[in-house]
Amino acid sequence: MHVHDLRRWISVAVVVTVASAAACSTVADTPSPTSVAPPPASASGAPTAGPEHASPEAPDGPIDSKAQVLFVGRFDTTDPAGPKAAWPGARILTRFDGTDISVTMSEFAEPWMEGAPSYWEISIDHGPWRAISMIADDTPHVFEIAKDLPKGPHEVELYKRSETQTGITQFLGFDLHGGRALPPPPRQARHIEVMGDSQTTGFGIEMIDAPETDCPGVDHAGKYQNFRKAWGAILGTTFDAEVHGIAYSGKGLIKNITPDDPDALVRYYPRANPNPAIQNSNPPMFDLTSWIPDVIVLAQGAIDFNQGHVDYGEFKTAYRTFVIDTLRARAPNAFIMMAVIGKGGRDAIPGIADEIIAERAKVGDTRLSSFVAKLYTWDEMLGCNGHGTPAFHQRVAGEMATMIRDRVGWR
Repeated sequence: MHVHDLRRWISVAVVVTVASAAACSTVADTPSPTSVAPPPASASGAPTAGPEHASPEAPDGPIDSKAQVLFVGRFDTTDPAGPKAAWPGARILTRFDGTDISVTMSEFAEPWMEGAPSYWEISIDHGPWRAISMIADDTPHVFEIAKDLPKGPHEVELYKRSETQTGITQFLGFDLHGGRALPPPPRQARHIEVMGDSQTTGFGIEMIDAPETDCPGVDHAGKYQNFRKAWGAILGTTFDAEVHGIAYSGKGLIKNITPDDPDALVRYYPRANPNPAIQNSNPPMFDLTSWIPDVIVLAQGAIDFNQGHVDYGEFKTAYRTFVIDTLRARAPNAFIMMAVIGKGGRDAIPGIADEIIAERAKVGDTRLSSFVAKLYTWDEMLGCNGHGTPAFHQRVAGEMATMIRDRVGWR
């Protein structure tokens, strides 16, 4: 892993030179917008589109756009062609003076990733979000973000709303179509890191009226997920903070929903790309010193207890070690919230947390707390496959925000 690459791509705003593609397609205002085929040289074709999605004529030659781009979140930067986003909540932002903008991205999914492709969302000038579905063929595709905008400066944000197992997206550049690049928006000064399972990823939040709450088709499909609407991202909006979502459905602290899956939080936490298929082959790591959280919310452990195969002593030791030797060692001044937001671990984790709090108090470390959300009601679990509704996530975020205001002093 090249640490300088991580700092170059993620910790600062960078200049990305983008050659324009030969064909574009409009991003629709529906949850499943149309993407377009790659340039004609590619072997991949695009489905026939109606007039509203027709590709404009190709420019006479490549446009050297040099968009200035801000990346927020953990990105895998080992490929010089462009950074790859696997974690939910990854953000890509730029500003420009012009009327048209498009983006080139490619999507990779392992054969077992039945929930592919990833879903992203687009916002222009802080306006409404629009969904964009990737095409998981590991081939560059051009997506038209906006056309015929009013002349003047504009801000664009791309937001990865789905999680790792729905696909991994590579950003290959913006095309400003003759517009002028502007400095990207400034970084947010506050940092929040959240860890959890499906109730943290926003699993099922895009389908709250499914019969018997069963997600149609593949349960963990990217189209049903939206980290942006989940409690962690809401905390970021509440406190104007950058959020890193180290969230992964079906994963526990040391045990996962699948007993023969050993790749739990204590193993994948340091990775820039948590794809389990590369866990034993020198996976790209995130430079943990490049981004230090001010607030850490550890809402992991429910899966360990829900599956009934966790050893309490083993879990307690691992939880303590992770909090003290990993989280506290990385962020000496961060407020660490050891949280429970569901039923799993509700009886065990607060007690373990209190022991850690007492231990740390003896060495003068008082910036830790346990947090147990008010137990959900079933009308808050109408997201498909029995996951939280937007109202549930808003409530949990509100309860957490009250504690953060009290303990950290943020307003």
